[in-house]
Amino acid sequence: MPQTICSSIFVLVSLMLPLMMILIPISTSAPNLLTQYCPNTTMFANNSQYETNLNAVFRSLSSSTSNTTGYVQAVVRNSSNEAVYGHFLCRGDQSVSLCRECVDTATTSDLPRNRCPNRKVAIIWYAECMVRYSNESFFGRMEQSPWFPMANSENTTGNMTRFMDAVGNMMNDVAVRASNGGPEKKFGTGILEYSSLQTMYGMGQCTPDLSVSDCNQCLRIAISLLRSSIGARSVMPSCNVRYEVYPFLQNATFFSFPPSPLPSLPPTVTAAGGKFDCSLLKLLEFLEIDLGKMQGARFSIFSGEKKVSIKVIIAIVVPVASVILVILCLGICYFEPKSKKLNTQPVENGQELITVESLQYDLSTLHSATDNFSDENKLGEGGFGSVYKGTLSNGQKIAVKRLSLSSSQGVQQFKAEVMLVAKLQHRNLVRLLGFCLAGEEKLLVYEYVLNKSLDYILFDDEKQGKLDWERRYNIILGVARGMLYLHHDSRLKIIHRDLKPSNVLLDLDMNPKISDFGLARIFEVDQTQASTNRVVGTYGYMSPEYAMHGKFSAKSDVYSFGVLVLEIISGKRINGFYQSGYGEDLLSYAWKQWIAGTPLEFVDPTIRGLCSSNEVIRCMHLGFLCVQESIDDRPTMATLVLMLESHSVTLKAPQEPTFFGKSGSNSGFVEHMGSDQSKRKLILGSINDVSLTELEPR
Repeated sequence: MPQTICSSIFVLVSLMLPLMMILIPISTSAPNLLTQYCPNTTMFANNSQYETNLNAVFRSLSSSTSNTTGYVQAVVRNSSNEAVYGHFLCRGDQSVSLCRECVDTATTSDLPRNRCPNRKVAIIWYAECMVRYSNESFFGRMEQSPWFPMANSENTTGNMTRFMDAVGNMMNDVAVRASNGGPEKKFGTGILEYSSLQTMYGMGQCTPDLSVSDCNQCLRIAISLLRSSIGARSVMPSCNVRYEVYPFLQNATFFSFPPSPLPSLPPTVTAAGGKFDCSLLKLLEFLEIDLGKMQGARFSIFSGEKKVSIKVIIAIVVPVASVILVILCLGICYFEPKSKKLNTQPVENGQELITVESLQYDLSTLHSATDNFSDENKLGEGGFGSVYKGTLSNGQKIAVKRLSLSSSQGVQQFKAEVMLVAKLQHRNLVRLLGFCLAGEEKLLVYEYVLNKSLDYILFDDEKQGKLDWERRYNIILGVARGMLYLHHDSRLKIIHRDLKPSNVLLDLDMNPKISDFGLARIFEVDQTQASTNRVVGTYGYMSPEYAMHGKFSAKSDVYSFGVLVLEIISGKRINGFYQSGYGEDLLSYAWKQWIAGTPLEFVDPTIRGLCSSNEVIRCMHLGFLCVQESIDDRPTMATLVLMLESHSVTLKAPQEPTFFGKSGSNSGFVEHMGSDQSKRKLILGSINDVSLTELEPR
């Protein structure tokens, strides 16, 4: 029986071959460029190490276009840590060949030469794909800026409001389908018959490294940016959406594009003796093509702007469908199931290229870099060790944390936890470069941040003038973004537990970088998401539920962030405010000025007359919302970032904050062992005290 079926198939192929040859396109057109983003604030020199690494990323991306998901990440980093991160995303309906052509155009000509030469950061969007690279990791992070809306010049005939309402409903459905598309391809389409004469077609797509919630949020933001027109699109770094009144996607009317396997054919196929229905009607039924609905209809296919009749569509669909059927039958007739060999080739992306070997430093190297950990190079001393400035042989500045706390972890477990922390990368986090294990020595190597910590400048009468209001606002926003990454956007959920000015470092441009996160795993603290029998932190910054009961959550960090915001506005320490002669702590004084209607009296005198009063008052308002006693009344970090980035968001009225860390309390490091509150141990430490944090797999 199988031999008879196969003979019939070969006859069918021989009859259809001439028609199929006619339908095969002779050449493909160049990718349709939409726009690019190439800021000139970050440039690299010709023949530099960055250019070498960027070219290696380009080669890696270009050689990976056969990936059926249409999405690939790549990162190249050398010994001097000149890292380049890149990825591409091809439109969900694109063939491998069109994807390859688009990525090749971006990586070989447009980005390096024509559009974004010598840029350390760039994004380019085509109708067929998007390619992006940067000197900082953006993997797994939802970004909505920059965004570019585009619209056709035509308008629909009829009620535009009704038309856009219909577009919104369809695109919201598309967002749900795309965000739930799976870990390999977050792509969704939608079709809506708006009237008897007009049909809408929509699509939405995210980079697959986003979570379901981030993808959905990104798509809905993009949808809100769509302009009123007969067709429009908006593109952002993490997602894009589009709608038209013609089927602009390849085969989108006929095929589904989730990454999951296609369903089985309606007829049951067996290896021997089974029946097989090879009829064209059954095939069309499987492909969900309703010939009755197609009669008398006319469709427009996105091939330039040409209109194609139903006869041409049938002439294309029939041979293509037949070829698919031939391939399926040939597989049944001639090929036996064979075991698949796993692809063991390492994937070149931001996760796999970070290895233990690439993170490990020799003790002799660190001794030489820090001049044998001399006191002259000592930057500070915290609860778990001292920090030293160092310079490697290639001139790179580093900060070495020499851990003094013994840990029960084995060597392999310690290395594994360091690997986890090293993968947490964000522009507002201090980067962990590596570690060293030698005998009893355990050292962590971090990037060196030039301007030291925020408290070093903010609370110094001579230096605080460097922080005008614009820089202070940028610090508040940057810390919020970094904490949002730790709480939500990273692959691990992280609760810092000791966010304070000494743990916020400032780079050359006064951009904030959060430090001392990710140590809980390394120190193997006995804790859960809800509580811990070891409380570590600093009075004044700890939320009441954490300090008194050992209960911590992301809202504990929100409380600390609120205190930090009020410190940045006032230029005064939370635990040292009473020493200034006010006779009360910072929170109670701030609240007194707020309810008296004189919030500007709370502002640091060095910036009071030079700041935006609206922004200052709004940030003060945010600070009060963060330090509410009830954790349910505190906003999330996601909400805080939205409030800081958009002044159109209405803030609810704050309640009187909880005043914890009253005047007279010591400004020091608190380590609370056990659940018995009477056994609290207070350790007076420096402003660089280290805290423990929690990491939890997502």
